[in-house]
Amino acid sequence: MSPYEAWPFLSDTSHPLLSAVWAVFIHGVIGLIVVWPLIWHSRHRIPYGLIAFAGGSALDFDHVIAAGTLNPHALETLPGGRPATHSLLFVLALALLTLAAWPPLARVLRGSRAQRSRWVAPWSVFAVNCAHVLFDAAGGRERILYPSTAIHGIPWLLCPIGVLLLMAGSFAVDGWTAAGRPLERAPAA
Repeated sequence: MSPYEAWPFLSDTSHPLLSAVWAVFIHGVIGLIVVWPLIWHSRHRIPYGLIAFAGGSALDFDHVIAAGTLNPHALETLPGGRPATHSLLFVLALALLTLAAWPPLARVLRGSRAQRSRWVAPWSVFAVNCAHVLFDAAGGRERILYPSTAIHGIPWLLCPIGVLLLMAGSFAVDGWTAAGRPLERAPAA
């Protein structure tokens, strides 16, 4: 929720509440877009769509922790920019944690649908949060490859390209799960 250099029409520190509302809205919409193929083929479109929309902004909870307040002005003007959790490494860790947590949940849910959907939840967590990080890093000073300090932000055009690639990944995951074929493993030698 820090000012967006590449998207100046979305943020204005003189109107921090409006800026925060726009940030929540745009992250929610982008989160919804990147997992739309999975939502569209689901029996639970509305709840999953709401989860994707809310998940699009969930990564910004780190701003509240870093600022120590819910004050929109403090959230918009964090010293040093966004926290280190706005990085691809953190997003990957979240997705791997979701993947690791899924087998116990699948046993509770039982059935082939739960097993096939093993890849949907981790992919969705990755796609929604990766889109968030891409949007925030576009044209900015964000440490997208934290802990590396080599890259601070990305060209703004990589954000829409990344969103399209993530959406394509959702189409692929949807195809794998719809066919009942989880990702193929290499045969043991």
